[in-house]
Amino acid sequence: MIENLKKDCSKRFSSHGYPTRKEENWKFTSSRSLAKFENDVSQKPKIDHLDIDNNTILFVNGILDQRTLKNFKHNDKLKVVDLSILKEKSTLKFSENFIKDSVFNLGVMDFKEGFYFEFDKNLVLDEPIKLVNYYNASKDFSRITSFNIFHVQSGSEISFIENDINDGESSFNLKLNKFISEKNSVLKFGKFYQGKGNNHLLSYNYFTLKKDSVLKIDALNKESIFNKEFIEVDLEETGCDVNISILNLGKKNDHLDNNILINHNAESCTSFQHVRNILDNDSSAVFNGKVIVSEGAQKTDSNQSNKNLLLSDTSNAYSNPQLEIYADDVSCGHGSTTGALNEDSIFYLRARGIKKSDAIKILIKAFAKEVIDEFSLSSIQDISEIALDNWINEKH
Repeated sequence: MIENLKKDCSKRFSSHGYPTRKEENWKFTSSRSLAKFENDVSQKPKIDHLDIDNNTILFVNGILDQRTLKNFKHNDKLKVVDLSILKEKSTLKFSENFIKDSVFNLGVMDFKEGFYFEFDKNLVLDEPIKLVNYYNASKDFSRITSFNIFHVQSGSEISFIENDINDGESSFNLKLNKFISEKNSVLKFGKFYQGKGNNHLLSYNYFTLKKDSVLKIDALNKESIFNKEFIEVDLEETGCDVNISILNLGKKNDHLDNNILINHNAESCTSFQHVRNILDNDSSAVFNGKVIVSEGAQKTDSNQSNKNLLLSDTSNAYSNPQLEIYADDVSCGHGSTTGALNEDSIFYLRARGIKKSDAIKILIKAFAKEVIDEFSLSSIQDISEIALDNWINEKH
């Protein structure tokens, strides 16, 4: 199955190559720099220095580390299958939107080993599972690809926190993930990413939800020269609920791009997107959010919110919230704002004896806190609070 998929994707990438700005999903992000990362990663780096506990699933240069998997404390509640022997066609199915994207095709044709993780039914875990991606390229301009599928069974409540660690030379880290949520399940996916040097990150996260399932996504992205994420969610049956909250912090020449598509394919489902960008220096951010309400998806409740705070005259935010509605009994909305700090607010704080520099920090933090407070995972909230304070206090 997977070999046929790899062959098809190889043909598509060979035919189309890297995307251009003429493509809607790449209009504000150039893929030109990605083509420079052509070196393969052949050596397996040492990992003894990593702090890996028994609640962590570790991937080293895109490949599952079997040694740490043996120590994983939920091994008895988990089935792990190599994608090369997986037979279920529906499990390997991705969205047409991803299949049309040439770099996604590059990822499928390029990955070396991938795995399917299936958790037991009615499994309720109090502590989030850590997904750690350790990148250590021995050659500059290396490309590291991973492809994994996570299956949350009916009645389960499971949380994941993904964290990337970048060592070694510069690399283009290309991640492909699929998450399957069965009926009456709760999936929480948290992510903290801090860029390093010339490392580029491009990720494709595809979620499918069955009846009465809940999905919550929390993410903080801090400082990355290239960080583009595709999130697609298919609400396939009634009663599903999705909440996506993202904070991006950019300085220097960072570029942060969120491309989110939610497909309401069933009635009585809700979705909410809240993305905030704080940008300084020459940094830029993109919000390309789209909600499609299919015919028959009545009683849909959906909202998109994108707010951008520009701290310099040379920072830029591109916002493109979209709605496609083919049903009549729905409540859908979207909003976007972009601007600098309010001078009246700064004056108000200064009139009360607060220094201008401190007043600016207070207002930046208040802007960010509105989305951080919506994070569903307390650990991501805590990490984000610390990262935000450090980011604000750093000299521009």
